[in-house]
Amino acid sequence: MSDTSAEHAGAASQPGERAVSVRPVTPDDFSLVDRLLADAFADNAITRKMFGRGDARKRLMTLNRRVVRNRRASGLIAEIDGQPAGALISGDSPHCEPDGIAGAGLMVDAIRTMRWRFLTTLGLYRDVARNHPKWAHRHLTILGVSPELQGRGVGSALLREFCRLADDAGKPCYLETDSEGGKRLYERFGFRVANQRASGVAPFIYMWRQAVEPLPR
Repeated sequence: MSDTSAEHAGAASQPGERAVSVRPVTPDDFSLVDRLLADAFADNAITRKMFGRGDARKRLMTLNRRVVRNRRASGLIAEIDGQPAGALISGDSPHCEPDGIAGAGLMVDAIRTMRWRFLTTLGLYRDVARNHPKWAHRHLTILGVSPELQGRGVGSALLREFCRLADDAGKPCYLETDSEGGKRLYERFGFRVANQRASGVAPFIYMWRQAVEPLPR
């Protein structure tokens, strides 16, 4: 299941602001990416539904660790003046999310971190599975931007590189988002709404992008 904290993440940088650089995630970055994504999603509506009140960062780090470390996935990290600002994890079908032993471990982590609230997310998980494309694609699994660095073009920089790599590989792309702001950002990069559903957790928007779409300047 993917989501994004990109509602304000894709705004153009203001004059005088430092440029955003993007590079591949390495194993040395895994713990850093864990923290980045936990900070990005700590106040997300789905996070609150999954974990209730209180600081959810530690539980988010537990829940995301197998996604970040999925050996079949790849990641990008954005920096501003060497300061980590955001991260993106993606994978190619049919192994775009943890499966096998790792997938079972992810389910155990979900039950352990959400406890009884896990039951409230089952409908959403089923809907995500039904809408996930069965044909070949690259799945943007998760994109998050540090809250204090949103609005500085970090999300756009990550998406631009993600789309460039997908186009180079001739891969169409797929994602899910729960925000209208994220939807508008993704549309700038050629994504189009494939389906939109209301669930007991949050409205979910499923988006698709054909390979080799023109990128925004």
